[in-house]
Amino acid sequence: MSERELLLDANYLIYLLEDKVDENDANLLQKLKTLRAEIASNNVEVVITPLIRYEFLRYFLWKKGDDEVKRYVNVMNMLTTLDISQDVADLAADLYRLDKFIANENNVNKNIDKRQFDIFHFATAKVNDIELLSNDKHLPQLEKLYTLYEGKLI
Repeated sequence: MSERELLLDANYLIYLLEDKVDENDANLLQKLKTLRAEIASNNVEVVITPLIRYEFLRYFLWKKGDDEVKRYVNVMNMLTTLDISQDVADLAADLYRLDKFIANENNVNKNIDKRQFDIFHFATAKVNDIELLSNDKHLPQLEKLYTLYEGKLI
């Protein structure tokens, strides 16, 4: 039985399955090494959503032969898939609206527009109380927005 669940973003799935990572990113390399060890020892359950599956499979679909695509589909089928619930959609919408409000108040571009899938990944992790592993550089911005939302500081 797994000790914890991890929601893996498509970029982490690509790193794990394709081993395509910047060799100069020592921090990411160490995280992947630790994650592989945890998966091998059954200490972690890898969780995805239908959106993450979509993002992952669209990356490979036309770049690989049919056998490789089938292999990736089989891997996706073995992972636990969380549905995007109403609670997740509501949280994602609230965070989007808060981001838009803050952007309007400060006369700047809103942050979430270009990250609409990522806000769903983030909301899924929060609603299900599981860790999101992503190498996206804007994750701290989403955490900050969530802190504002939770504290209703605005």
